[in-house]
Amino acid sequence: METEKPRKLWLKVLMVVFFPVTGIVALYNLFSRKVNLGITVKTTIIFTLLFGLVLTGYVIFIISSIERQLTGNTIESTARYLMRLKITSLILVVLFIVLGAVVGGIASTAMISPIRKMIETIDSIDAENLDKRLAPVDSRDELYELTDRINGMLDDIQLTLERQSNFVSDASHELKTPLSVIQGYAGLLKRWGKDDPEILAEGIDSIAREADNMKRIVQQLLLLAKLGNYSMTKTRFKLSEAVREAVDAYSVTGLPHKINFSGQTDIFVETDKSLLVESVRTLIDNAVKYTPGENGIIDVSVSASGDHAEITVSDNGIGISEEDLPRIFDRFYRCDKARGRESGSSGLGLTIAKNIIEIMGGQITVSSVKGQGTTFKIVLY
Repeated sequence: METEKPRKLWLKVLMVVFFPVTGIVALYNLFSRKVNLGITVKTTIIFTLLFGLVLTGYVIFIISSIERQLTGNTIESTARYLMRLKITSLILVVLFIVLGAVVGGIASTAMISPIRKMIETIDSIDAENLDKRLAPVDSRDELYELTDRINGMLDDIQLTLERQSNFVSDASHELKTPLSVIQGYAGLLKRWGKDDPEILAEGIDSIAREADNMKRIVQQLLLLAKLGNYSMTKTRFKLSEAVREAVDAYSVTGLPHKINFSGQTDIFVETDKSLLVESVRTLIDNAVKYTPGENGIIDVSVSASGDHAEITVSDNGIGISEEDLPRIFDRFYRCDKARGRESGSSGLGLTIAKNIIEIMGGQITVSSVKGQGTTFKIVLY
């Protein structure tokens, strides 16, 4: 927390000498920080009070002066007094005008100063320097709200550009290999494959496989980019029914794996159902890819613990080593590079699942033993 700096001695002297101007300015600053009103309203109140105080003092001065003069004075002295009163009043009016102009100028400068600082900061921000933000305004009015809105807009712009940059970088990185494979087989077919049925069949299969990989990678990258600005459609539903939908979809795929489902039927959650089902499917897909089909078992369960619900996806597959475990949610990270590409893994599935669960306000954890299997747990609050 920042502490207020002590005022210098010369500043204190100036404040005393030029009182009440400095007092009025100090009152305006205090009023701006403590009262949640618009700038126009605050300024109107300040200048109304100032005008009222000046007018009241002037009227009191005139009345008291006239009372003293009219008590026991002659006509001639009264006439001289009235002349002096006119001159004094004219001088006071001029002084009041000057005082009002000075106070008005100081108040206007105080109001405009944060805006000028905003303009200077905004001018220094560009696509290469998006980490700057407007300094907080020490007032409770439109300037505070404007600063907060602009900083929020800059946060959104920076996040959007970062996602765009990540998308371009990820796409160029991950599409390079399938494009090279397609280009290589296209060249092979052009030279020798036209008359060789085996080379022709191999080339067509490889090109089709890599084209499918590219399609899946692009779809997952687009989904990952979309999640950053995704607006959830929350509904209340039975968790067991939604998860069972994801499990039942695999019964018609002809997989050799045995996929079991168990869980409590009375658990209700309120979140985006389609996103939740997508994250569960992603975990099951991952289990299928890294669990041998023969004797492969995948268990999916739903349970409640305290104030949260849990979804668990376990398998008896190849497992994950301790050094790979901390990085499995990173983009394009594959524990087994060769096996991952052969199984059609893009290295984005677990990243997408983690992003989905975090959007919902939940958590996803993993535990694994190399050669024995892996367990993913989704916690929804």
